[in-house]
Amino acid sequence: MQKTAAEFFAENKHFAGFESPGKSLYTSIRELVENSLDAAEAIGVLPEVHIMIEEIKMATFRKMHGMDGSEKIDLDLYKNAEAGESSAPQKKPAGKKVSAKDMTFFKLTVTDNGCGMKHEEIPKMFGSVLSGTKYGVRQERGKFGLGSKMVLIWSKMSTGLPMKIRSSTGSTKPISVVKLDLDIHANAPKVHQHDKESNTIGWRGSQVEVTIGGEFSKYKGYIVKYLREMAVITPYARSKSFQIIHSRRSENMPPPPCKAKVHPSALDNQMMENLINQSYQKVLLRFLTAELDSVDTNLAKRMIDEFGSEFSYEMPITSIDSSKIRKIVDKILQFEFDPPSGAVLSPAGEYNLHLGVMKEMKPDLIATSTPDVTVVDGHPVIVEAAVSLGGRKAKEGITVHRFANRIPMLFQGGNDVSVKTANTRINWKSYRMDKNSHKIGVYISICSTKIPYGGPNKEYIGDENEDLQRAVKEAIMKCCLQLKSRLARQEAMKNQRERKKNLEKYIPSVSRALIGMLQSISQDTSPAAGREPDVQKVLEMLKQKEVSEEILQHRLRTFVEEADMEQVAKRLIDFRIDQLHTGNGRIREDAFLCLLNQARKFERDVHSTTSVFRFLM
Repeated sequence: MQKTAAEFFAENKHFAGFESPGKSLYTSIRELVENSLDAAEAIGVLPEVHIMIEEIKMATFRKMHGMDGSEKIDLDLYKNAEAGESSAPQKKPAGKKVSAKDMTFFKLTVTDNGCGMKHEEIPKMFGSVLSGTKYGVRQERGKFGLGSKMVLIWSKMSTGLPMKIRSSTGSTKPISVVKLDLDIHANAPKVHQHDKESNTIGWRGSQVEVTIGGEFSKYKGYIVKYLREMAVITPYARSKSFQIIHSRRSENMPPPPCKAKVHPSALDNQMMENLINQSYQKVLLRFLTAELDSVDTNLAKRMIDEFGSEFSYEMPITSIDSSKIRKIVDKILQFEFDPPSGAVLSPAGEYNLHLGVMKEMKPDLIATSTPDVTVVDGHPVIVEAAVSLGGRKAKEGITVHRFANRIPMLFQGGNDVSVKTANTRINWKSYRMDKNSHKIGVYISICSTKIPYGGPNKEYIGDENEDLQRAVKEAIMKCCLQLKSRLARQEAMKNQRERKKNLEKYIPSVSRALIGMLQSISQDTSPAAGREPDVQKVLEMLKQKEVSEEILQHRLRTFVEEADMEQVAKRLIDFRIDQLHTGNGRIREDAFLCLLNQARKFERDVHSTTSVFRFLM
């Protein structure tokens, strides 16, 4: 008997990140939050997500199931703890994995301000595994049609209670109220309620409420970290949960990703067959230009000529059988094409990444970079990176924060390309950083139409592709180069401060010694005619009390201050010369904002390492 997709994932729930009660609670929160972010970004509104986690006591849970009030007859059948015969609880060994017997129950409610869901589509969206709306060549947070369905499967397995959904597609549209379960054997929704109610509050968005088994105490750290990491990569979103509020820091939301054509280098026989079956085009020439990326009409004609005499420009694609598909794909994979464009992707952006890291981690130094678009297996990939130093929340050594299509990844980091690259492929000493003693934060955000995940649970990105390894390494190195120059300036300034401090420390002793020497010379009875004129002049000043120990100290301190300012000015000039050209070879010029209707004259510019001040006359 053939199993349905729902049965398979119910029996192998670890594939989707539901291997334990604690991990299942974490994954449920993650899946629902990411759905909420997608829903808001789909209509271009700044996301506002509220997460409520409410623990349900065993007595309340049993009451919800109608199981309270039954009297125990044969106490020998019960566990000691439930029969009331147990005394003090046994202490669990350190590091013991949370099991089903440690499970408690939680009501998880996630509310957003997104696009909402169509009334008639809600049951299938939540109650049919692998029926996702995110299939296709496009950058998406989810791909497998599992997320919310696995939450419902876990709810059915752990509590047996249905999921409740409220959703509205607009402030003037009615609110859909749905209560549903999932028939695992049929892989179909089991609808208990499917109604509409008037939208008197002008609300748009969705609210999902589900009661599931979980273990909060040991996974609270992961949940908090996930929300903090999400605030790093989406600082334009606002989330609130169990007294933790991540305020919105940026109003700049990345543009939504565009649907991309399939790049020819990513084709295989099955993909070509699917494209032919789904295409609206009728003839081969238009099919190639409409369905494949980087293929225009002239190139398509050259390709068809190369396919062989049995192919023509006006050949109906319905006549292309499996043998012809093999010939087409074999030829196409031998051709050379322009790389796919990264314009279809929606990375977080250096601005948002910088703001997110500064807001959540508060480092001492930070640098960001975005290298050129990379091609991995025919799909465009953008790797954004940030490297930070210091910070109150940071720990010594290298800490890697990983994101895929703006999703934080917290588990199985040892297999991830970002972790392996940061730990083994970067020579940190060459950038004036010690990977053991310095507090180094590495943030890698990878965006693509096809992320090479290590499994359906989306916990890590594989390390097998050399192009991806190279892109991650280049992104980190660009950040490190920026930090290296800042660290060099910091070290030079530190040395200058130490030099100034040492000089100032000896000023009293030097002044005292000079005055003592001058007093000894002035008491010499030798004829003044044999002395140098400058020496005689100083002795006269000493005699007139124009030179004293206090005056010498003041003069020496003034000299040290002037010398120090001269060194600082020289460094600033050198720094500006170094920074005159940006990385792309263009001249960088200072720009000023002023009112058009006010004629102003400026006296001079004062330059600092970060800005230029222009003074009015």
